[in-house]
Amino acid sequence: MKKWYPCELHCHTLHSDGGFTVEGLISAAKSRKLSGICLTDHNTVSGWEEADKEKELAVLKGIEYTTFDGHMLCLGTEKIIDFTDISNIDCTVKDFRENGGLIGIAHPFQLGTPICTGGHWDYKITKWENVNYIEVFSEGCPYLNTPNKKARALWHSLLDKGYRIAPSMGRDWHRIEGDVNLAACTYLCCEEGQLTGDKMKSAIRDGRTAVTTGPFFTFETADGFTVGDEISEGENIIEITLDTVRQKKIATTQNFCFKEIRLVSNGSKAVKVIPATEKNLTFNFEKGQWYSLELWGDIDEKTDTLLAFTGAIYVK
Repeated sequence: MKKWYPCELHCHTLHSDGGFTVEGLISAAKSRKLSGICLTDHNTVSGWEEADKEKELAVLKGIEYTTFDGHMLCLGTEKIIDFTDISNIDCTVKDFRENGGLIGIAHPFQLGTPICTGGHWDYKITKWENVNYIEVFSEGCPYLNTPNKKARALWHSLLDKGYRIAPSMGRDWHRIEGDVNLAACTYLCCEEGQLTGDKMKSAIRDGRTAVTTGPFFTFETADGFTVGDEISEGENIIEITLDTVRQKKIATTQNFCFKEIRLVSNGSKAVKVIPATEKNLTFNFEKGQWYSLELWGDIDEKTDTLLAFTGAIYVK
């Protein structure tokens, strides 16, 4: 059996430029009703030993390689590289993958130097098959972060080219002060039971992610397939899940209004639109296409906003 778990995939502590101790980060994650986190301090693994002591919250150990040309997240490998010399990004990424690591592109269109050194992704990757995920949503208030629109367009363009890359929400979590939109996170679809770092890793690798500013939002086909899976062409029914339980527990100051659900496919086209109150969607899925489900509506004073979306399902 599969279950969806809320997780934060981009976190920092005092071991780099964060305000959290490792213990404090874990405590804050639990207070947000998160099931797992990725520990991704900048250019160091010195917090890993402390993270290993945690037995309740799942922790996937990683590192944010922080260079002048981009920030790259590497999860789930003991492989360490010299971050001062990434002369060939394709070779570096391939090396990580061959050592069992997952590769993510952090906040690809964030402002760069001098606002955030290397924050803008400037590496020229040619072998995108070695990249596992992209932070399509980043920062704690993603609907106010204009670069996220470019990140979504990049993700869609790579899906159009046939690459199977998962989307994520990365809070880039450094501290509590000034933190907003407490319910924004990435949901991971894992084997039911105690969540572990290994289960988190498998979910990201298999593309089983759903991104949200608040509500849990995903889907399953009538024959049991979900995000990250490959399905046959032809008519199928999508069964939609829209759940606000966790959102209401921790984000009491924000007002969400769900308006419509869009089925998006190649070229970022909305191929079907239904009211957000609908629980099912019937569609004739075309060969060679990808499909992602999006939830649109209003949040506070921001209207016609992308509130949540899923990773892709693929038609063989």
